[in-house]
Amino acid sequence: MLSRIDGVPLAETFLVSAVVTVIIIRAYLSATGYPQIGGGGLHIAHVLWGGLLMLVGIFIMLLRLGRPALRLGAFLAGVGFGFFIDEIGKFVTSDVNYFFEPAVAMIYVIFVAIALVLAVVRRRMTVDARTALANAMSLYDLAVSDAAAGDARRECLALLRIADQDDPLVPVLTAAVQRADATLTAPPTRWQRMRLRTYRAYVRLAAKRWFAPVLIAVFALTALSSLAFSGIALAEPGNITVPEWIQTIAAAVAAVLVIVGLVALRHSRLAAYRWFERALLVDILIVEVFAFYTQPTSALVGVFVSIILLLALRLAIRAESGHRAPSPPESFSTGL
Repeated sequence: MLSRIDGVPLAETFLVSAVVTVIIIRAYLSATGYPQIGGGGLHIAHVLWGGLLMLVGIFIMLLRLGRPALRLGAFLAGVGFGFFIDEIGKFVTSDVNYFFEPAVAMIYVIFVAIALVLAVVRRRMTVDARTALANAMSLYDLAVSDAAAGDARRECLALLRIADQDDPLVPVLTAAVQRADATLTAPPTRWQRMRLRTYRAYVRLAAKRWFAPVLIAVFALTALSSLAFSGIALAEPGNITVPEWIQTIAAAVAAVLVIVGLVALRHSRLAAYRWFERALLVDILIVEVFAFYTQPTSALVGVFVSIILLLALRLAIRAESGHRAPSPPESFSTGL
């Protein structure tokens, strides 16, 4: 089987939305005293809402064309999975115990296992001629039928350039997409205009003299706070529970990744951003998940800050990647 070139980012959207959903659910239930929906002997567990959201996400991906549908479907399916996995304690206990303590570790193991699988897939993925042609063909229908799908046409043409030029399909598809690009015209959508403005705003911001020092300061403070947290926790090892050990080690790992990124910043802003992204994923997928069970309010704030930073960082990565290629056209998409 051939790989989707955008498969890992879509799976990461699923995973991050699932993690954030679990944290929000636990924070809400804790703040409201664990209310129940239902009555008269009925209890509508939130696992049912999870199944419904996963169903909606799957149907969106099955019935609609284009990357926006895939992203929305992955997000909704991830939220649904978060609703589902949050109740794992009920599934493995005879008394249907939501508060089953090992459930936290089980949720953690599942999330980390997914993250590790995605890391392996990303590392092993190669875009050879066959993969490029297959992905170009998956974009073809949208590229030649939707006047607003300029991004799909450009990506399709880029993939066709990687494909085997001796394959008789390649010149046929290339000519059809080029013809569509020349004849199909449509004003950019509101979302495309917003992405272009965001991209341009980042480019202007990155050109400021103070941008790099501020970036260094933000992530340096992040690393220092993580190291300080780890140091304080390890100062009294006898009082640390197993979840706190995991949280402490993960915070130290995130700090090390940030430090590596700060060193890489001297040579490549793009390489530094990728190290910062890894650090944020460790923070979201491990540190904040376990922080919730000791400090739910601060953990909820922390995960939202991390998500905002991650989204901004991915925009920056795409923009920096664009700097290595020819200047983008007016309708350039950041891919967010």
